[in-house]
Amino acid sequence: MIKIKILNPLKDRNEPTFRPFMFIKNMLRDYYIDITDSNDYDFLFIGMSDFYDMSLTLNESIEWGLENIRKCSEGGDYLLFDGFDSTSITGTYEVFEKSSAKLLVKNQLLKNKDDYKNVYAYGKWWFGDKSGLDVSYDIPSQLWSKIKLSGFNLGSQLPNYHTHYQTCTNKDIDVCAIYQGYHKSTPFNQVIAPGIQYTNHRTGAWDKLKEIDSKYSILINKLPKQEYVEKLWRSKICISPFGMGEICYRDFEAMQFGTLLLKPNQDCINTSPNIYIENETYIPVKPDWSDLNETIEKILGNYKDYHYIIENFRNQFKQEYTAEKQCLHWYNLMSNLDNIGT
Repeated sequence: MIKIKILNPLKDRNEPTFRPFMFIKNMLRDYYIDITDSNDYDFLFIGMSDFYDMSLTLNESIEWGLENIRKCSEGGDYLLFDGFDSTSITGTYEVFEKSSAKLLVKNQLLKNKDDYKNVYAYGKWWFGDKSGLDVSYDIPSQLWSKIKLSGFNLGSQLPNYHTHYQTCTNKDIDVCAIYQGYHKSTPFNQVIAPGIQYTNHRTGAWDKLKEIDSKYSILINKLPKQEYVEKLWRSKICISPFGMGEICYRDFEAMQFGTLLLKPNQDCINTSPNIYIENETYIPVKPDWSDLNETIEKILGNYKDYHYIIENFRNQFKQEYTAEKQCLHWYNLMSNLDNIGT
């Protein structure tokens, strides 16, 4: 039995990071993994709230993180968890490469490590560059082999995503683009937070939709949750832009309520489970929205031909988002831990 202790599981971002473990905690024992509160453990799981402080400059955060890890781990074996909802490794990789962590664990990564060599604002490829914090990473193969997927993502965080509602038979709304479009710029590592980049990407879709809103029933802006859900259920298409990460809760809400998911292409992203299959479980568009209206008009011209995509997404979710597969993921990861980097 491998004994694991999670450090401060309810602290800030640690809570959503480790929440999926709480769902499968009892079943993990059948896979020889025991999550314990005891100090008698084999590995300590350290969440980002204990080694990354966004109120500090990046360099200050790195120094603080390394010192805090030293105090918390007391020389034992540990894994670092980056629980951000994006492929960015900014702020956590810098600590990982200077630490003695067995692994850096993330929900999603860029498939190609060389893509991290490109300069991105806050490490997020869809944000472009020319920000207050442009970064790039030339990751050695030895360290890349120690950066692993968690086996979780946003679809793992809420059990009710397994509840799929009957699809509306009278969808009278063509496009649901209801989401938060504006993000206030606030201090982030003593530079400007990615409010501008976030806002430009999300409102960029709204700007394109204005070109066709006289032809179709299109809803934009943000609504109260219950009203949003009702509108989503009545919609043919749900537009789900990237936010601070590529995968959004809205993706799974569209699936729940039987609405066709349209979002920026996910091809460069590696996550587990990964049920994003181009033109099979969702409809991809370019992240700059340049082909958005063309794609919408094509779909609405033959909407019945796209119904199978909604069912495919639901079926893939049922098959892949299971406690058994999550437990097996962690059994394999922990069982092979001694061979990492060899």
